[in-house]
Amino acid sequence: MSYLKKLKKEHEANFHSFSGDEFMGYSPVSGEELDPNDRTMTITVANANTTTAKTVRLFGAVKDLTDATKDSDITITVSESSHLQVKTELLQNPFRIKGLKYSVGNAGQFSNTISIFNESSTGGLSKRIFQALNYRSAQNNLSGQIDAPDWELLVSAKTYIELSVNKSETITFTFTISEKAELGNILKGRGVKTSTHRSAPTGLPQIDMVSRRNY
Repeated sequence: MSYLKKLKKEHEANFHSFSGDEFMGYSPVSGEELDPNDRTMTITVANANTTTAKTVRLFGAVKDLTDATKDSDITITVSESSHLQVKTELLQNPFRIKGLKYSVGNAGQFSNTISIFNESSTGGLSKRIFQALNYRSAQNNLSGQIDAPDWELLVSAKTYIELSVNKSETITFTFTISEKAELGNILKGRGVKTSTHRSAPTGLPQIDMVSRRNY
C-alpha cells in the first residue's frame, strides 16, 4: 500500500470514529454553567454625613484594594461577601454584569451621573457616563427604583465606578452576573469561562419577558 493510500485510510478511520464529542482523542473544553445562586451581587452604600454629598468608588482593585482612600462618612456593604473580597477576587477573576437594579432613598439621587473608568498601569484611562434617569419608566410606579436589564459592564481589576452620594442617603445596586472567569478550572481541564443564559427577575412582567427573550 502506498504511503498516500495508507494516510488516507487512517484519516478516514478517524473521521468515521468522530461522535461529535471526541475526535482523535481530543475533546472540546467548554465553559460551565454559572451557578444560579452565585450570579447576583448586592452593594449598599450609605453616606452618614448630614450636610454634604460624598464621592464613592466601587470596585477598582488596582486603584485602591483596601478602600484606604474611602471617605470616613461612607460605608460600603456587599450582602454576599465584602467589598474587599470582591476586589481581591477581581485581581484574577473578572466578571461581566448584565442587568442592574438601582434603589435609592430619595429620587433626587438619580440625577447624579455614574462614571465608569478603566485605568491601566501604563497610563491608559477611559471614561464613560451612565445616566440612571434614562431608564425611568412610568410602569414601574416606584420612584426610588430603576431597573436596567440590558445594562452591561465587563469588570476587571482595572475597572471602577464613581458617583456622588447625597447627604444622609443610602443607595443599593443589585448587579446580575452573566459571566465569570474561573482560572482554577484550568487545573481541572475545564473551560475558564462560566456563564448563564438566564436573567434575574425584576418583578416587572414586561421587562422580565423581554430580557429573557434577549438574554
